[in-house]
Amino acid sequence: MRFLRITTGFQIKLAALAALIFAIWLVSTVFMVGLQIRTVQDRIALGAQQSAVDRSAGRVEAWQSNVEGMANRLEKRQQLLDQMVTRYFGAVEPAPAPAPAAAPAKIGAVIPEAAPLARIEARQLAFTDTLTMAATMRAQEAEKAIRRFGVDPRAMAPHRAMGGPFIPLRATAPRTLKDLSLTRLATSLRQLDTMERALMALPNSAPAMPLTLSSGFGVRSDPFNGAAALHAGIDITGDRGQPIMAAAAGRVVSVGQQGGYGNLVILDHGHGIQTRYGHLSGFDVRPGQMVTRGQQIARMGSTGRSTGDHLHFEVRINDRAINPRPFLEAHADVLKVQDSVKRRFDGQ
Repeated sequence: MRFLRITTGFQIKLAALAALIFAIWLVSTVFMVGLQIRTVQDRIALGAQQSAVDRSAGRVEAWQSNVEGMANRLEKRQQLLDQMVTRYFGAVEPAPAPAPAAAPAKIGAVIPEAAPLARIEARQLAFTDTLTMAATMRAQEAEKAIRRFGVDPRAMAPHRAMGGPFIPLRATAPRTLKDLSLTRLATSLRQLDTMERALMALPNSAPAMPLTLSSGFGVRSDPFNGAAALHAGIDITGDRGQPIMAAAAGRVVSVGQQGGYGNLVILDHGHGIQTRYGHLSGFDVRPGQMVTRGQQIARMGSTGRSTGDHLHFEVRINDRAINPRPFLEAHADVLKVQDSVKRRFDGQ
């Protein structure tokens, strides 16, 4: 039996080799773990970057959608404004572009691409306010002209039937400044249209020429019995068969014989206004027919309760007889306003 003797030096070398191998293994393991950790970190970073890219792409897409939506709204609003200007103010030459207004800071910061559109929108809203003011001033001018005829404009405003369930304002969606601006404009234009149409409905064209009055409006001595009586119109003398013209545009309501009026034509001019033409010798219109201002509707005569050839001319507002004379003696400034309104309607 043999014994292998290992010296102390060899044992030390063997231990050193084992320690070296362990150290190499340990370093390799640490390195591999480090690589794995780095790989995981890189993957996490890449995922975060991808998420950021996705979010950025979503924001860009949202911005683009908002910009496109704003552009569409501006285009539709501009078309509406153009239609309003053409309808109520006639065709106008485009005004020079104003200096660019500053875009609202909030829009410029959140959606930089929308800043130019925001400036356009600001100009549109400014123009809307200017248009509202112009419409209000013109409506007031028409009201003033109507009053010069001795008529209350409120009596000529059509009654608007309205109704529906009550919904408190707080229960509805909040209205923006843009909504309120356009609502104010629509209200002003509606009032303008009502007043100008009422002005054009006033019967201030002479129904017969020359305009020679034989009896005025109001209390008079009855030509047959001498008693005090109310004369609801004016009498214009002339020759038998002389043309009788419509004092304003309107619709023929009635044609025929009616008591003391004799042969009578009644025209409806809208806004509660009617005119009556009595004692006629003949008719040139039929019920339901539309007539224009100055169009011949009948011929002068002496039918009914009459002492001779003449025209009995009445003006009624909401079935109340008023003096026709102020309509036939309108001041030049009032006629100028009416002529301006007529050009607007003729251009539509």
